[in-house]
Amino acid sequence: MTHQREECERDTAGKLNNEIANWADSQQYRAEQMPQEIKDDRLPRVTLLNATPDPLGSLAALCAIYSGRVVRELSEVTDAEREQALRDMSATALSGPLEAIQFHFLIEGVDRSFTHQAVRGRNAFYAQESMRFAVVDNEEWEDRSTLPPTVAGTVPGSEYVKNSSPYEDMSQEQRLRGLWDQAMSNAQRSYNDMISAGMPAEEARGTMPHSVMTRYHWVCSLRELLHVAGLRTCTQAQFHWRLVMAEIARTLRNYPCKQEESLRRWDQWQFEKIADLIRPVCYQNGRCGFMAKFDRSCNIRERVEERAMNGATDTNQWSKPFVYDKIIYDDKPGSPRIECKTSPAINDWEWAADPAAARK
Repeated sequence: MTHQREECERDTAGKLNNEIANWADSQQYRAEQMPQEIKDDRLPRVTLLNATPDPLGSLAALCAIYSGRVVRELSEVTDAEREQALRDMSATALSGPLEAIQFHFLIEGVDRSFTHQAVRGRNAFYAQESMRFAVVDNEEWEDRSTLPPTVAGTVPGSEYVKNSSPYEDMSQEQRLRGLWDQAMSNAQRSYNDMISAGMPAEEARGTMPHSVMTRYHWVCSLRELLHVAGLRTCTQAQFHWRLVMAEIARTLRNYPCKQEESLRRWDQWQFEKIADLIRPVCYQNGRCGFMAKFDRSCNIRERVEERAMNGATDTNQWSKPFVYDKIIYDDKPGSPRIECKTSPAINDWEWAADPAAARK
């Protein structure tokens, strides 16, 4: 590990450049840098390392036992049976069969706030990059941190001051970006100074901002994936979750089926069907799942419940206006009477693309 103990310098611009000069713990090592495209886009990246090769075939074989049929080879299962098994799962309260389908994801470019929430899941396995030993000193924390939606699209604070107008002429978003970048730089300087002074990284990491990017492995079943997606793609969850779940869906759609030539190359449609299930709990169940007093507001909840109360159970039709008859009870002549009502369409972008969708 001698290559990790080289002397560190500060460049002429005052930026940190391999600042750590002293390593108090022989188990410490330099964290692998985040891929440049993650730092450029400030968006998470998901890699599907492995998955059940014939996911819906496995599901159909398992479900067949409920009707007395024993499947000993997945080649016995037809594509029609694969699709039917997936439809059956949306029509039953049983969710155990979904555990026949397993995934192994590598998720990068998420922050420590995100992973604190992610690893609470009880029916999955996680292996996270350890900040006890992985020292993040070989890249700027301004670059290796997630950006809050409030300052998305702004330029780095130092670049704005150097190349643009004075501080007092900045927009509110740009002022916030300047304060954000300054906080990242100050925190990194303190962290590096403490480690250089002889403090182990596992102690100095207490000064790390929650926004520093990290990575972790997530091994889960389809049952757990859909449970997490239902809760975390909802507007109740922090916006970063919607970015990650969108990336998981994209990865599933593009997953290469790596089979030996002697085996059937399972059609990509299976993974596309599974990707279509990555959606909020209201889309999964046909009604809002967050109606308690302590739940946050939601910009589509009223329309979701309007549909649920009037039998509009096909969530694939939510993108269209919903017309229904409503019985009106009042003191007017002819009461009760029936009036034709129209509920506006529910567009995906309303909840998926709006970080403030749950804020009043």
